[in-house]
Amino acid sequence: MRTTIPLLLALAFVAGSAGAADTSSDTTSRAARRAEFQQRFLDQIDTNHDGVVSRAEYQAWVDARFAKLDTNGDGHVDANEIAASPQVAQRVQKRAERFVNRYDTSGSGNVSKADFEAKEMARFDRLSGGSGTLDADQLLPRRGAFGRHHDATATPDDKG
Repeated sequence: MRTTIPLLLALAFVAGSAGAADTSSDTTSRAARRAEFQQRFLDQIDTNHDGVVSRAEYQAWVDARFAKLDTNGDGHVDANEIAASPQVAQRVQKRAERFVNRYDTSGSGNVSKADFEAKEMARFDRLSGGSGTLDADQLLPRRGAFGRHHDATATPDDKG
């Protein structure tokens, strides 16, 4: 149980912060959005809004987060409950929408094989510099903040 709670907290934080992902290259607005997210997160836990989170407030937040995951109320959470949680469904929906927005060149709301291939082959051309081949450094992006891949050549439109 000791390792379960930190794992659940990490999962809850990641699921809760999914909407805070940012694709802008503007560092100032990224910092402002991060600060806004952090303030909303603090406000959510600091229920009496005194600027500090007491142990009791944190415990209440932990209990509420666990209750959202424990959909059958048995005091245990398994992978099926997490996968079926509204938070995960919302995150999957957002990722699916970003995928369609990224690859749907016609604006039809769906991605054709031609759309997908065109976007990915353009990425290949950009990464290879037109050489027709990619080496490991070009193909495998380095890890950026939060363990996400960072493609230094990508434009904001290409991320998602």
